[in-house]
Amino acid sequence: MSTGAYEQIRSNKKYPVMVARHRRLAGTLTAVVLGLFFAFILIVAFAPKLLAVPLTAGGVTTVAVPLGLAMVVVFWLLTGLYVRRAKRDFDEIRDEILKEVTP
Repeated sequence: MSTGAYEQIRSNKKYPVMVARHRRLAGTLTAVVLGLFFAFILIVAFAPKLLAVPLTAGGVTTVAVPLGLAMVVVFWLLTGLYVRRAKRDFDEIRDEILKEVTP
């Protein structure tokens, strides 16, 4: 693409809307992931006995194992949510903008 095409894209009125939506979604999901991750780390650091409780009486598997696995699943689902929203929202706007750019 030429420099002129990039300028046409940036000057399109839909472009800032797309960028704002993308930043809002990415920021929200980043905050959720970091919040969960750091909450887990803070529990490990300051209240490790909470995670050391066995799931069953006399069992060796502690609460930490399913909690860690649940976090992995939640992070995976949030990634899927991002991909789905990006395809639905941002790709449509991007395609509209590119149609308006002269070749």
